Amino acid sequence: MKNSFIYLLLLAVTLFSCENSDDTVFEESADVRLNAALASYEKQLVEAPYGWNAVIYPGGGGSYGFYFKFDDKNRVSMFSDFSDASAAKVKESSYRLKAVQTPVLIFDTYSYLHVLSDPDEEVNGGVRGEGLQSDFEFSIYPDSAKADVITLVGRKNQSRLVLTKATQAQATAYNSGDLAKGLLFNNIAKYQTYFKRVTLGGVTYEITVNATDRTIKLTWLNGSTPKTFTTSYYYTPSGVSFVSPLVNGSQTITGFGNITWNASTTQLGLSGGGASGIVASAVKPLSVDLAAAKRWWQDPIESGGDWRTVDGFHVNGVDDAFKVKDLTFEGAQYAFYVYQPGLTAQYDLFGPVFFADNSLSIEYADAPKRPTFTADGRVVFSAYGTLGDVPTTGPHVNSVNLLYDAAGFYLIQTSETTYDMVSAKDAKAWISWQ
Repeated sequence: MKNSFIYLLLLAVTLFSCENSDDTVFEESADVRLNAALASYEKQLVEAPYGWNAVIYPGGGGSYGFYFKFDDKNRVSMFSDFSDASAAKVKESSYRLKAVQTPVLIFDTYSYLHVLSDPDEEVNGGVRGEGLQSDFEFSIYPDSAKADVITLVGRKNQSRLVLTKATQAQATAYNSGDLAKGLLFNNIAKYQTYFKRVTLGGVTYEITVNATDRTIKLTWLNGSTPKTFTTSYYYTPSGVSFVSPLVNGSQTITGFGNITWNASTTQLGLSGGGASGIVASAVKPLSVDLAAAKRWWQDPIESGGDWRTVDGFHVNGVDDAFKVKDLTFEGAQYAFYVYQPGLTAQYDLFGPVFFADNSLSIEYADAPKRPTFTADGRVVFSAYGTLGDVPTTGPHVNSVNLLYDAAGFYLIQTSETTYDMVSAKDAKAWISWQ
């Protein structure tokens, strides 16, 4: 009993000591410390003599390059790699630093940064109501602010914004419009063939660009074994910068530079890994995934799903070449095209889906036979019949005629849930399924 009394006495003394030492940890209040942090961050942003290189990684994926120059009057000038216009023309807007539990950098008037967040999908190609799920208010955390690099986190979508102090040469390049020169790489989309290749340092790489997701996939052969590498990318005045470098033996490619474009010959020149090359067209994959076509057909059967596309076929450089988006049916608007493998034991379904009265409907469709899968990795479709009152001319007929081309298609898996189906005849027509 005596020991217990002594223990309780010591505990009371300890608790009393803790309660009375609280106010000695900090000499200043939390508000004073937070305001000091805000002033320090603003000083760091403003006093970078040549501004900041910036990369933002939206919550919806991808990566986008920016340049910021902050002044002490809460104004910021910027360039963005989102478009040719934003890469060439400086835009000024306002910013402020505010205490919201943590210091927050807010871009508070519409700017190139807001384009990524715009809820209108027509502005940025993102999701209606969400845009690219980016941010324009960013929290700053003490351990993420270094002398030359500041990493911020978006308050709504947790986008990551990385600021790196720019050099005088980089600032000059941005203000001279060199960022727009890097965007010349976008002309790779003007090649009419789906497959594009470039040889760098004796290695031939097949280049697959997803401009929507801002990813590049490079495929090459190690002997007869195919190798692939995928990374996000953004633009700088030097060209295309890879978020992750490709390391292939002694060759390291961190991006593409020295980008040139010859419109008259449709030739894109670039350098990477210490070598230069010209992007060339190809009519088949560098390495054919022999199982892809059958995998594409079987997956929806096993999962109970289907394949959909809004744009229909891309042909000879033209998106929605057959104008399927213009289809209507008795006042119902076009929604998307669908391919349903294994609708019955004899045939599949290929046709437009319409939207009216808050519901989707298929009013007519073609019924391809179960396809043939060739030993060289192609899928070949042929007609079994039709369903409903199928038009005799127009977008659907043109789409069906291409689907039934005797050369068939290669299937290119572009993600876990998406495929591109590319004409095996000349690679100048394809359709993207998701």
